[in-house]
Amino acid sequence: MPQELTAADWMDEAESAERAEASPQAVALWARAVSLCSGEQQHRCHAGTARCEHEVAVDTELASVARRILDIPTLDTRKSDALDFHEVSVWQLLAALRLAHRMGRQDPSE
Repeated sequence: MPQELTAADWMDEAESAERAEASPQAVALWARAVSLCSGEQQHRCHAGTARCEHEVAVDTELASVARRILDIPTLDTRKSDALDFHEVSVWQLLAALRLAHRMGRQDPSE
């Protein structure tokens, strides 16, 4: 019979997902860990969830900038040069970077 994963196991998996910059998956793993832990572990799990949710929000905003300014439909890797590499003018890039910078300065969580 397979052994149940512990809160520590789920936390390790969540941290691994964070290191791999897989924030949506890490959020789900942290949520699973929260359901199994208590005390100091629970504080650690909530902090991990908050970190990952923030990263997901940042990625969403950056994807919005890419769509609006650079005409890039998604920032997801699609494993195709034609889909993953884009010709972008320097003025488009400058506009996108300025918008992203302004958005970061207005972020209330910072």
